[in-house]
Amino acid sequence: MNRDENIVSSRMVTIPVSGDGMQDEEYSFAAMWQTIFKRKLIVLGVTALIFTGIAVHTFRAKPVYESVVRLQIDPGRTANLGLEDVVNERIGSEDVDTRMQTEVKLIQSDSVAARVIGAMSLAQRPEFMGKGAILAQTDLKAMSPGQRQGILGNFQRSLAVRIVPNTQLVEIRFRSTDPRLATDVANSVAEQYMQRNFQAHYEGAVQVSRWLSQQMEELQGKAVDAQQKLAEFQKNHNILGESESENIVTDRLKLLNQQVTEAEADRIVKEAKHRMAETGDAELIASTIPTPTLQVLRGQEAELKSQIAQLNSKFGSGYPKVREAQTQLARLQSAIGSEIENVGKRLNEDYRSAAKTESLLRDQFNAQKGAAYKLNEYAVQFSVLKHEVETSRELYDTLQVKLKVAGVTAGLNSSYISVVDPADIPATPVEPKVRANLVIGLFGGLLTGLLLAFLTESFDDTVSTSAELEMFTGLPVLCSIPVNTFPRLKGMVGAAATPPPRPMLMINPRSQAAEAFRGLRTSILLTTPDLQPKVIAIVSSVASEGKTTVASNLGVCFAQRGESVLLIDADLRRSSLHSQFGLPYSPAGLTTMLTQRTNGSAVVTPLESLPGLKLLPAGPHPPNPAELLGSKRMVEVLEGFSAEYDRIILDTPPILSVADSLALSNLADAVVLIVRSGVARRKAVLRVRDLLLRSKANLVGIVFNCANLQLENYYGSQGYGKAMSTYYRSNDEGVAE
Repeated sequence: MNRDENIVSSRMVTIPVSGDGMQDEEYSFAAMWQTIFKRKLIVLGVTALIFTGIAVHTFRAKPVYESVVRLQIDPGRTANLGLEDVVNERIGSEDVDTRMQTEVKLIQSDSVAARVIGAMSLAQRPEFMGKGAILAQTDLKAMSPGQRQGILGNFQRSLAVRIVPNTQLVEIRFRSTDPRLATDVANSVAEQYMQRNFQAHYEGAVQVSRWLSQQMEELQGKAVDAQQKLAEFQKNHNILGESESENIVTDRLKLLNQQVTEAEADRIVKEAKHRMAETGDAELIASTIPTPTLQVLRGQEAELKSQIAQLNSKFGSGYPKVREAQTQLARLQSAIGSEIENVGKRLNEDYRSAAKTESLLRDQFNAQKGAAYKLNEYAVQFSVLKHEVETSRELYDTLQVKLKVAGVTAGLNSSYISVVDPADIPATPVEPKVRANLVIGLFGGLLTGLLLAFLTESFDDTVSTSAELEMFTGLPVLCSIPVNTFPRLKGMVGAAATPPPRPMLMINPRSQAAEAFRGLRTSILLTTPDLQPKVIAIVSSVASEGKTTVASNLGVCFAQRGESVLLIDADLRRSSLHSQFGLPYSPAGLTTMLTQRTNGSAVVTPLESLPGLKLLPAGPHPPNPAELLGSKRMVEVLEGFSAEYDRIILDTPPILSVADSLALSNLADAVVLIVRSGVARRKAVLRVRDLLLRSKANLVGIVFNCANLQLENYYGSQGYGKAMSTYYRSNDEGVAE
């Protein structure tokens, strides 16, 4: 089989490709946790910054004290001369909540505030106005509009009035940096509010008293005329008492109606019992209409049945005592049947008697109802006359009483307001709330940090996890290589400072990274189990993604398996494969083989530490690397080495930087794409994938390099990652396998 046939026949891996795999991605809780862990510095930094700012502001703020006065306000006693008592009986009571809200607005009014400011000379007190803001005038009317609005606004901002729910209590709260001033102002607000209400109600009481005197004579005449008309109507129509309902006809109708209702209810109950007795169901009758005799018989029957069951189980049905008991049971059941028949007859008689009584009472009720209809013809007129008499009489009597006590009421009508708890000097400040502010700062900072972390993550186009990489590329991730951390080598001077220039598999073959490379080797071999790839190209989208590191360690893996492996440094522009093994730069290499047709054995460098592994350096940098790598000579070189070595690994340049790798990828049996965590961008990876597939390269999968194992789903948590690290330590570090 020639070289081209070998290349074509080895490409048997079908790679699913989706146009945009991210559309199907679900942002699960695990993905959210990965984002938080990844951006933990942002979350912690923002949380600390906001928490520190709020804490500094809280501890530097000046303490504010609040004093409280509690008043009881009875809105039912706020009327002048009690006239609302008369009006409410006619038009309904006013909404109590509305009146309480009105009283609250009066307490918060500018008029009450002006009284307090003037009485306490607050405009000249620095603890209220602040340093440097003291005014010379104490009277608000003498101040300019700007000064007046300023001091009133300052007062209203410090004042708070609220109604205690489901009570008649109102709380007046005033805040100040001086606890004594807060107490004095709160008490003064309550006092000035009560004085204002006293004056307003006194003046209203005097005005109402004058109006009442003018209306008394007219009301007296109307009341006398209405009483005379009502008396004459009662005399002409034989109505007794003061109500149209107070007569013999209506009283008898009410009595008959009650008796008919009771008789009907009694008949329904007895009819139900009669229907139940007709069913003949002994158990139902005994449970619903129990009689002493029936209950005794039923008890005896149950006891006898129990005895028969015991005798049958013990001696059989032919036993004499069993027959004797069965005979007794038959007689007992006959007695129960007779008793049920007697109960049915008795219930039938009760039902017929109740039905007859109901019929007689209903006939009397219908006859009495006809007589009541005739009486109702005069009820409307009587009601109108009576209502007029009662209204005139009640209004006249009420106004007469109010007029007599108007002088006393005018001085006492503000007593619906009382002080329940006067204000005391507060012992502790209400602001700043240290604990609440610190909690708000902590959770607010944490929430802000989380939002900023997710916002940063939404703008981040780099790849973080292997699952994410598989999701949007549609390609399998062959392995995830953790961040390369060289272990300390005991007994080596300077070992902790500078790692030796060798692959990880040669430095620490028991590390996580070494095991990941072995998994990569297995994954590549399993991609084409029938015809294993011989030429493997290692590619990446951009530089510094770890192609050379992966190529060197993969070569060591195959060599440790007992194969003869050739590592070819095909990056003719920036060769570095020789430095992975601590070898110096070689002037002869792949370039000299392609340009001067040098023999391969003359430029291949063997490695003493691993006999099965050899290195072909890049050699000098040519002016036309793309043409050399895509030439027929390159195909001949690979065919020659394929006959000599079991495995050939190509370290290629970045695909998006130069076009060299595409030519080599088409010559390889398998192509492995290296993607570095936190470096490779999604668009770049997708671009490389599309270029390789369009060039018919056998792209078998992706190696996720420098993976953070704590973000990988299959490690789950930091604890498991530490356990894996401990498992892979060498025995010379004192850790058992």
